[in-house]
Amino acid sequence: MSTGDQFCTFQAYKASPDYEEVTFLSNGGGLNDLPLDIVSPPKSQQHEEKSYAFFPSASLEILRNNYTSKMSKPGGKSLHCLGAQNLPSPTPLSTNDIIELAAINFIKSNTNARGELSALSHPYASAFIGITSDHVADLQLLQDLLSSAEKVSNQQYVAAGKLLSLCHNFSFSQSNVIRRLVYYFSEALLDKIARETGRFNEETKTREMNPVVSASGLAAFHQKVPPIQVTQFAGVQELIGHVSSSKKVHIIDLDMRCELHHVILMQALASKNESSLKHYKITAVVLSSGLMLAEAAGVNLKNLANSLNLSFSFHLIKLDDMLKLQKRCDSDEKTVVYASNALKFMIVRPNQLESLIRFIKNTNPCVMIVCEPEGNVNSPVFVNRFVEALFYYGAYFDCVEDCLKNVAVDREFVESNLFGPSLRTTVGAEGEERRSRIVGIDVWRAFFTKFGMMEKELSSSALDHARLSLKMFDCGDSCTLELNGKSLIVQWKGTAICSLSAWIFHKYRI
Repeated sequence: MSTGDQFCTFQAYKASPDYEEVTFLSNGGGLNDLPLDIVSPPKSQQHEEKSYAFFPSASLEILRNNYTSKMSKPGGKSLHCLGAQNLPSPTPLSTNDIIELAAINFIKSNTNARGELSALSHPYASAFIGITSDHVADLQLLQDLLSSAEKVSNQQYVAAGKLLSLCHNFSFSQSNVIRRLVYYFSEALLDKIARETGRFNEETKTREMNPVVSASGLAAFHQKVPPIQVTQFAGVQELIGHVSSSKKVHIIDLDMRCELHHVILMQALASKNESSLKHYKITAVVLSSGLMLAEAAGVNLKNLANSLNLSFSFHLIKLDDMLKLQKRCDSDEKTVVYASNALKFMIVRPNQLESLIRFIKNTNPCVMIVCEPEGNVNSPVFVNRFVEALFYYGAYFDCVEDCLKNVAVDREFVESNLFGPSLRTTVGAEGEERRSRIVGIDVWRAFFTKFGMMEKELSSSALDHARLSLKMFDCGDSCTLELNGKSLIVQWKGTAICSLSAWIFHKYRI
């Protein structure tokens, strides 16, 4: 579809009777309609807050903070600021740039009118250099999405449902990354409405994954998306430094779904001159629904071990069963723990998470490598969490769009099977039903310290591999690496995506 055709389609979307009805309904609600358990501003602020037609004050502040956080790092170093003076030559707007523009216009909207986006009337007019008709359509969709989230938080489900259906249907067939993002977020909001009104059916949301497509999509995600590749290469290099001289290596792998890190590690250890490695053992701990993927990975790794003439064993065990086992430790076996995108599923089960850490401590590992999403998408207040999720997933969708643009089937798999379910529970669910939680390294640091774990500096070799791995990608320049304490933070176009950290227990203090 050409740009002109897309814009005509968008104009038809705005001209539809349903859109006009939803717009009318949206103007009827204000802060006075807020339920008491959402947000109630202090009396001294109530008059001022009534000038806003949309989110309550705390959520408006989240929008502002997400925008201003792009301008400066915690240390005060200047970041790229959209619309600032003395900018370098213009670059294409990122997904989060467009979200920020929509958020600004959303904030500036008043109770009386939802003005058209205009470079002439907008307070940040210089930000509109390079804005196209497609961008205008995307900005309006994002504003409608934000308005829908506000209506959901106010329990205005009829108005929200009408607006979301329009957003959802318009975005479904579009190849544009913003419209795909809006599609998945509108789907999540529709899920939330269904949950709140007692019409949600979990079974209808469960999607069977084609094993062939799954293997291809996961491989592409791990091999072609820089933030994932960076943490894998650096994490494996950190492991090598701890087990390179060991005769027996035992890897406890939490929620293993892909074998790439083991392929790298096994080949590196087997290729060392006068290698002392006699046996490579994996205990793959199944935390969620990844049993079939772990089994397939085990078969592939066994074949690799045979080709390397390496003694190999692979054991699958469910978390509940593992926690019942007594510690068994081979005296000359070096145990390490590798946890990649696993612990985020256990935050909702704190007792089980604590039991897991105690079990790991009893296995006497020499190091635990942790790769986790880096963000703050865990607010108990729905609208705050929604905005945080929009920026986080906006960056990730942008990343996958750039890195998998030539392999549509793999991109579609990642968006629909990896991002989609996580996004739906993050936005659409509450309490224990919100199974996936994204928190920052500071949260994990406080938690691990409570169990006597100490953060270890990543080796210079691991950090060098992180830098070098970025050079393998055409889009590697969009990634930046930063240290938070002793942990590595990987950012995509200024938004933190994931972290890598190494942890030791007191016995291995160095």
